Amino acid sequence: MKKCSIITIERQYASGGSEIGRLAAEKLGIKCYGHEILDIAAERIGMSREYLREIEESATSSMLYSMIMAPNASMRTTDMVPPADKLFIAETEVINEIADRGESCIIIGRAAGHVLEDREDCLRVFIYSDKDARVRRAVNEYGVSEKEAGSVLKRYDKRRANFYNMNCALGWEDREAYDLMLDSSKLGIDGCVAVILAAAGNIG
Repeated sequence: MKKCSIITIERQYASGGSEIGRLAAEKLGIKCYGHEILDIAAERIGMSREYLREIEESATSSMLYSMIMAPNASMRTTDMVPPADKLFIAETEVINEIADRGESCIIIGRAAGHVLEDREDCLRVFIYSDKDARVRRAVNEYGVSEKEAGSVLKRYDKRRANFYNMNCALGWEDREAYDLMLDSSKLGIDGCVAVILAAAGNIG
């Protein structure tokens, strides 16, 4: 079995993907990155985390522009670069720096699977769930009102898909973008963690 050093997780809103990622990291004794990457990127480009979080999940921009500009880090500070592209470029740099350190870790969101698509030691995972289970999680764990839960699911999924799709060649839910696609409503949180650990092999 191929040894994986990095596990990336994309997830539907309220699918439990973040919890699954952090539990898997805890069991493996490795770091888990999520909002931490956004925090570092925000500091580097001199914008507030709150503003960039909104951009990250609501902006629409040019994937081609990002692909052209990403190799040139110095360009991200110019006024010509849209904020969404600055953010993606900065987050790409942070993710690559983490990977280049040889650090075993789990990265949640940030299109990390796409950023690290050329690495053979990366396991790319997508977590999804049926709507009823997601609504229950949103209401019971996130404090979303039952009346608004359906629209909240759609809104956050659309935002995550927009950010991913504008920067990546494949779609957010495209099975070709992942090594594993797991239904947390069928497997449960612990079941998803177990499958990921088994698929990753002896992470080191």
